[in-house]
Amino acid sequence: MSEHHPSPERPYPLDHEGRIARLEGIVEQIDVRLGRIETKIDANREVLDAKIDANREALETKIDSLLRWVIALQVATWGLIGALKLFG
Repeated sequence: MSEHHPSPERPYPLDHEGRIARLEGIVEQIDVRLGRIETKIDANREVLDAKIDANREALETKIDSLLRWVIALQVATWGLIGALKLFG
């Protein structure tokens, strides 16, 4: 015996005009939502760029400070070597 399954009812009318109008509404909603997403992405990009710039400046400051220390230690080492050769 074959079991008879009722066909599911269509959730929308079969007229093309109604279906097209429904699809147009969906596309408009997608457009609005994508616009919101783009706005959020742009805002987040600006915040991220600002943070990157701030971190870059802080890192450059630290590198400059460390470079000065390295140069000072190198000069002091050369001076010590010179003094040892002169008086040693």
